[in-house]
Amino acid sequence: MKLIKNIKEKVGYIILNSDLKARKRIVTFNNFTSSSTVGIIFDAVNKENYHIARDFMAYVEESGARVFSIGFVPKSELIGYLPFKKGIDYFGLDKELWYGKAQSSVVDEFIERPFDILIDLSLSNLFSIEYIFALSKAKFKICNDSPKTKYADFFLQLKKPENLEQYIEQIKHYLEVIEPKK
Repeated sequence: MKLIKNIKEKVGYIILNSDLKARKRIVTFNNFTSSSTVGIIFDAVNKENYHIARDFMAYVEESGARVFSIGFVPKSELIGYLPFKKGIDYFGLDKELWYGKAQSSVVDEFIERPFDILIDLSLSNLFSIEYIFALSKAKFKICNDSPKTKYADFFLQLKKPENLEQYIEQIKHYLEVIEPKK
């Protein structure tokens, strides 16, 4: 069973790297005041983390940016139980291709949006999330210290155990302190 999992993982990374070679993106540092669109990837599995992410989305919207979010759940049928909010989409981890890529038009649309900032709040090491983060056309990508850092423009190293609220506070701090080049 472990052999099959390793093969799936290797094939997933081969496909991801192939897709990345065909992808061009412009990297531009942005903060909340210089951004008109912000993409957020979050975990909708944990109710507490969902509420923390939702509050952060409201904070970003108050800064004047339009927020588009995508949350993951373990099974697609759970999406119907999540509250509807404009700008938030979900995908189920049970709707994946055999090598781990999320199979959803919602995911494809999210990847193609050229966000000024993309923030990964998931704190997970799921391949589906890594795939979305890596292939996103976002101009500035932020994540925690994880395997996704190789695709990030800015990452934050968190103390163990990782805490979503502390992570968000660090994101707010750095995006308020650092000024983009004009």
